[in-house]
Amino acid sequence: MYEASILAQNFDTIAVTIQWIAILMGVCLTLGGLFQLKRLAESRTMMSSQHSAAGPLLMLIAGAMLMILPKVIGLALLSFFGKSSPMSYEGGPSGYNSLMHPILMFVRIIGVASFIRGILMIARAGGQQSQPGTVGKAIVHIFAGIMCVNIIGTLTILKDILGLT
Repeated sequence: MYEASILAQNFDTIAVTIQWIAILMGVCLTLGGLFQLKRLAESRTMMSSQHSAAGPLLMLIAGAMLMILPKVIGLALLSFFGKSSPMSYEGGPSGYNSLMHPILMFVRIIGVASFIRGILMIARAGGQQSQPGTVGKAIVHIFAGIMCVNIIGTLTILKDILGLT
């Protein structure tokens, strides 16, 4: 029991660190998007028709999403599951109930990291050198991240779909 509480406390610290890193990346993306828009506005040559405002605008949107990451994840959870916070685990008959909370926290941290990765992939998708399929990969990362954040709801949906008891 004592080890599980220490593990949960460490995962809380990791979650706060990830949130601050996301805020820092959001500020950097927002500033980068603003500078790219400035550079696009200042280009007065004939080559300016090859540049697009999509890349800088996507960087601005991704930066804003990262700066308000908890609200964005809450909104995504509300749109997918109908609740803005993940359900709590009720427990089961096994003796591993004390470890379920840290395990669920670890899966949620992985989900938040996947969500952040998807947002960063969207920010790069608007650039000129992006590979085909980047947007699709980004959407899969975002969707999988939301599914991992609410892992209990995801497991309930999978049980209902597959008809398991």
